[in-house]
Amino acid sequence: MRKRKYIINLFAAAALLVGCGESLEDTYSDYAGDGKIRYVAKCTEVHATPGWERLLVEWINGTDATVDKIKVIWSCEDLKDSVLLPSTAESYELKNLTNGTYRFDVSAIDFSGNESLVETTYGRPYTREHEIMLAFTRGVVKPYFLKNKLIFFSDQWNENIDEIKLQYKDTRGDIQYYTFDKETSYNAFITIDDVSMNPTDTIYVLRKGRVEGCPDQIEFDPLALSHTKIFSSGFVNAIERRYGYSNKTKEQEVEFEKFVEGVTELEFDYDMETFEDVLYCPNLKKLIFAKNRYLDSKYTYSTENDYPKLRSDIGRSLQVLDKASEPDVLGLKIEWYGGWNIPYFESEEPPYMEYMGYSPLPEMELIAPEALKTYDNGSKVNCSPSDLYADLDALLDDNYQTTWTTTSNTVPRKYEMAMELLEETEISGIKIAQPLYHPMMDRRMQYIMPSQISIQVSTDGGHWQNVTYFETNELGRGSGEVTLLKFPEGSRRVRYIKFTLQDGTDPGGNCAIALGDILLFKLK
Repeated sequence: MRKRKYIINLFAAAALLVGCGESLEDTYSDYAGDGKIRYVAKCTEVHATPGWERLLVEWINGTDATVDKIKVIWSCEDLKDSVLLPSTAESYELKNLTNGTYRFDVSAIDFSGNESLVETTYGRPYTREHEIMLAFTRGVVKPYFLKNKLIFFSDQWNENIDEIKLQYKDTRGDIQYYTFDKETSYNAFITIDDVSMNPTDTIYVLRKGRVEGCPDQIEFDPLALSHTKIFSSGFVNAIERRYGYSNKTKEQEVEFEKFVEGVTELEFDYDMETFEDVLYCPNLKKLIFAKNRYLDSKYTYSTENDYPKLRSDIGRSLQVLDKASEPDVLGLKIEWYGGWNIPYFESEEPPYMEYMGYSPLPEMELIAPEALKTYDNGSKVNCSPSDLYADLDALLDDNYQTTWTTTSNTVPRKYEMAMELLEETEISGIKIAQPLYHPMMDRRMQYIMPSQISIQVSTDGGHWQNVTYFETNELGRGSGEVTLLKFPEGSRRVRYIKFTLQDGTDPGGNCAIALGDILLFKLK
């Protein structure tokens, strides 16, 4: 009988709730024995929306008429507080927040002080420490400070930018502003004249805008433009290979900067990433392209390997060089050597470029093969692995039309090679010549001629030194092109030479190598 009464009461309570328009999610009761426990309707869909140094917590109230207050407890690490809001409140904003993740516990309290189940949510405000702030554009991508001019590449415009301007001092010490214009100032190369170069007169980037997910406009902290030079890896590598200056350590970085600050001429012979870094050289007057690429001027078999190329945006490099050529900037001139293919730009030469013709080899005395030891293979050059059909002595005849060419193989091979002088001799370096070939008659040669050589020398066969600043050196790959690997100090006493070469692979998958000459020389 008691059980039946309990079931009838349960159905009656459910019918009453439906009749009042409430759901079991708003308020509900437990029945235990003859008693009834009524719970307060909880808040639902609780969530936090982040803004600039603020969080807005929102929820949906239940339809419980007994609710008197809404209670919000918030906490972040050691901080904690709470607030009681009117029963009709459906949001609460917490302002002036610092970086961190905030917890919010939201509940409803009825007139008797009973509390509903707690709903919890978390939020993190946007602050200066938020990592998303780093993604907002800095406006200035790459600045140069040169002769009272600020020259820079600017970032692209996007919808999140409200305002960007530069604050700087002119040469009289007065504060000036450059305001970015959507049509002309973004994704552009810009020059501002009459800018103080005093290191204490900081140039600031002032920015206003929005970040993804934040509804508020943000006034970012002023960003000081750094005078630190950010060199491209290609520029650093080219300087190190040609002049021996590196920036790998703090001490080397100082010497590298000193070289860049004082250099008046720079030579570039091989492929480059960019010429954007030339504006870091305040005393630079001349660039020399491909002077050390000794191409054959008799047969002039033109190939795509005759001239160096740019591996990135040619337009940006030309913008920098055009600017550097202006008389009140650097007055830069460019000389270039080689065939009629213009190096780097593949277009008409700018007016400040001058063609110098084919670069002539310097006068030199070649070391005769008779001064070299004969190995057990009957040749003056030792090679492992050996190849009975490859003429090693062709490397010493000073004739790039006769070549050392290995037989084809299915996998590439590495050749360990050596030469030994009968007696220690002072030389200036090593001359390496590629095979002379007609690109239309011999379509395979470009694939099997080497692009690099690893080479070292010694006086005793025990202590080895690099010929240049590197053990592995780049080789020009034009038809019959000569590369001179010179000792940085001018000359050196040598008896033993060892070098390593690697097979190339042709389009058919056949592996082989061909080389014209490798000779020791003295400059006259």
